[in-house]
Amino acid sequence: MKPNEGKLQTGEHIFAKIIENKILDANVVIAKFDKEKEGSIDFSTSTDLRKLILNDLERETNSIIKKELPVHKKIFKRKEIEGEFDLSKIFKSVNEIRIVEIEGFDKRPCRDPHMANTREIGYFAITKIKRVGKDRYRFLFEVSKNPTAN
Repeated sequence: MKPNEGKLQTGEHIFAKIIENKILDANVVIAKFDKEKEGSIDFSTSTDLRKLILNDLERETNSIIKKELPVHKKIFKRKEIEGEFDLSKIFKSVNEIRIVEIEGFDKRPCRDPHMANTREIGYFAITKIKRVGKDRYRFLFEVSKNPTAN
């Protein structure tokens, strides 16, 4: 695991939930973590996400991080959770699925590394948003120990 991968993954879950709560037809298409401290997340939506105020989204994401919420990871049999989660991106042959829960905030399938508590993420900064296709938008983001380090 890369040093910041768990921080990026956990921060991405928080940010995705915030977008999904604000924009009802927003769906995560893919999240990538290519660099040491940078990630990206693509959303599909009919709403132009470039019109959102990035500072407000960043502030809201960091306010959740500061709540120091526990992050739980638990493996379930596919048939136990089929109606509860969108499993369309997971091969049908996968029978055990890990659910990552940010206590009281978000719950979703994910196999990647995560922090044990949101406080471990540090500061979440949105560095860019761009349209990357019809009804598809990409956010770039970073994590660091404090706001001035980004």
